[in-house]
Amino acid sequence: MLDEVDKKILNLLQKDAKLTIKDLAEQLNLTTTPIFERIKRMEREGYIAGYVALINPQKVEKSQVVFCNISIRDYAPQNIQIFEEAVQKMPEVLECYHLAGTVDYQLKILVKDIQEYDLFVREFLKMPMVRVQFSSIVLHPVKYTTMIQV
Repeated sequence: MLDEVDKKILNLLQKDAKLTIKDLAEQLNLTTTPIFERIKRMEREGYIAGYVALINPQKVEKSQVVFCNISIRDYAPQNIQIFEEAVQKMPEVLECYHLAGTVDYQLKILVKDIQEYDLFVREFLKMPMVRVQFSSIVLHPVKYTTMIQV
């Protein structure tokens, strides 16, 4: 169970994962040893899943976000497994959610432009069980965060 100090550490690390143990200790008015021990415990217990660098998509020429909604034609366990394993291997797919409702999956796709998305969809549709219900082209992001308030 997380206490208030743990939550403060998590919130600070989410804002800047490069903060040192010393920086965190100073901001929380604690010594470095308990901060270090708390972070290691939260890593062991799975509260901290990893550390990443967030890349600016425009700088790497991948600024077109598309939400693609997929249905599986024959909704059988084997087709679901094949689809999900294929999606895991697609670098363009940043996120994929299995949904309940009229659409089976929603994918968040990051590509250079609409032409690259068109090529992606053409390859994607080679899987016979896949049916693209509709795609939503993002004009511009209004809010983007990876921070989970704890």
